[in-house]
Amino acid sequence: MGIRMSRILIVEDETAIAELEKDYLELSGFEVVIENSGDTGLERALKEEFNLVILDLMLPKVDGFEICRQI
Repeated sequence: MGIRMSRILIVEDETAIAELEKDYLELSGFEVVIENSGDTGLERALKEEFNLVILDLMLPKVDGFEICRQI
């Protein structure tokens, strides 16, 4: 079995912030996925396997608190 890199989901509606976080995390060897809306972030968090989810609290459609509750 090969080494699997840790997957991180960033749910952030500010593209510049999400891309900056992604760049730093990828430099450290993580696989990073970005979702820009609360509803799509929640859907992806529930359907896929992530080692860490980084949530913005104020998101369109579904806020970060609700995403955290449902995960």
